[in-house]
Amino acid sequence: MPYRKIYFFLIILFTTCTMYAQLPTGPEIAWQRCYGTTGHDFFTDAINTSDGGILAFVVYDNNDGDCAGCLDGDGRLMKFDSDLNIIWQKSYYISVKQILEVSDGFVLCGATQLDTGYAAENHGLTDIFIIKTDLAGNFQWSRCYGSTGVDNFTAVTATSDGGYMITGSTYGSNEDIPFHYGSGFFLDAVIFKLDNEGEIEWVKVLGGSDHDGLVNTLPLNEDEYLMIIGANSNDYDLSSSMILGAKFWFFRIDESGNMYDYNFHIANEDVYAIYNSFFMRGEITFVALSNAESLLFPAIVGHAGYDTGIGVLDEDFNILEINHFGGSESDITSFAIVSDNTIYLIGRSKSFDFDLPGNYNAGAADDYWLFAIDTNFQLLWSRNFGGSHSSGEWTYKITNSPGKLVLMDNFIYFFGQCQVPDVFPDYDISCGHINPDLDDDTDAWLVAFDLSTVKEIESPENNSDFLIYPNPAENNLFTIEATQPDTQVYEIIIYDITGRKVFYESTGINNKTILDLNFLGSGIYVISIYGNDQKKSEQKLFIH
Repeated sequence: MPYRKIYFFLIILFTTCTMYAQLPTGPEIAWQRCYGTTGHDFFTDAINTSDGGILAFVVYDNNDGDCAGCLDGDGRLMKFDSDLNIIWQKSYYISVKQILEVSDGFVLCGATQLDTGYAAENHGLTDIFIIKTDLAGNFQWSRCYGSTGVDNFTAVTATSDGGYMITGSTYGSNEDIPFHYGSGFFLDAVIFKLDNEGEIEWVKVLGGSDHDGLVNTLPLNEDEYLMIIGANSNDYDLSSSMILGAKFWFFRIDESGNMYDYNFHIANEDVYAIYNSFFMRGEITFVALSNAESLLFPAIVGHAGYDTGIGVLDEDFNILEINHFGGSESDITSFAIVSDNTIYLIGRSKSFDFDLPGNYNAGAADDYWLFAIDTNFQLLWSRNFGGSHSSGEWTYKITNSPGKLVLMDNFIYFFGQCQVPDVFPDYDISCGHINPDLDDDTDAWLVAFDLSTVKEIESPENNSDFLIYPNPAENNLFTIEATQPDTQVYEIIIYDITGRKVFYESTGINNKTILDLNFLGSGIYVISIYGNDQKKSEQKLFIH
């Protein structure tokens, strides 16, 4: 073996002994609250506020429970202080998708079919709306934008001139929508620039004759923004892409509506969907549904086709890297917050291996997935949470996100929903408004995670109950031999040096069993063997 290889092997061995002992698991739940009725209730958004509190929006389905006496379908703006006590609540009979704080109050945005008085002058079917409130949540004014067809809201951003930029998509070609590229059966992307009173300054319709829609907006500097369109058209605005079929269109736009620096990427090869973006290390970073089998940016062997991808763009919007997180099932993350060089992410997952510590339904349904990574995109900790409902925890949402995170005072607060169980507790769920006549009733769920409780995994300890050989194994075939043979079924779990679960098998060892680990790359791993819910052995594995 060359000296370079020996030196590298010793470095990895030392790294394993130190890093594995320090790999933490996710924080514990400090407390939780459920807000709801006997129907389907959920939070849609939550933000930190400049006074040190939190503002959230909850949608109630029925007029009982926490919404007793209100109208069906009530939406409430909820203001919390720094101790998460409710200071005030304001009813808005509409489903708000995004909250934005501005200097003199708050902006609420979404899409609605109804004229409830809070989003007046609806043009027909679904319109985009904006509601302006004061700092106490009192209504000041509202506007609706769209056509007599269906118009969808994506995001709102405050602009440097005190106005707003709203993005979305539309099927229409009248009222506020000046034209439409395709037929009324296909979406165009749309951008509205508004003044500080919500009056339209300009409108841009973008796309072609197929489905196209805005998926993300990121402020780049004082009056310049990155826009990302998910497009399927090959003509009109997309004719220069030279890409047939699904694609992503990246471009800059200023507050006057000038567009420049176009770039296009094929969709479904590296990335299936892009959810949100932010700056990390001075680089544009995005959260995506990534392809674990990407040729340019593949995940490690064993990951499923759908992973959570954290990607990086250069200044010309070329994809520099995609880092995959997840397991052997579907793992989707669509919301992230950044603080002190750490990215905190919330998603949903069916996996119980690799980057996931478990799944309450053995992979049959989604758990919530909370995890953190550092600026080098290394996994810091990971945990699943939720309950055992057969339909999982992610239902009845009007947003793309399974929930929102708010970071404050070394706590992460999750605002989402839970499936209300018939009996408490159900794994992590210990509250809710039970409706015995409804199997899938949900409550708006507020969960407080205490970051001070992040735990370290203990270092592996050798045990003589099992012999594992040859070790190292050149052909990746390992024999596990029981020193005291029995007929018990054991769980065999293998971790890589970062602590990610890369292998799981439940089997009877009896006298001997063979493990074929040809799918694993060269390196050092840790194998744990469990029987009767107790760890029987834990040893290092060396694969050349």
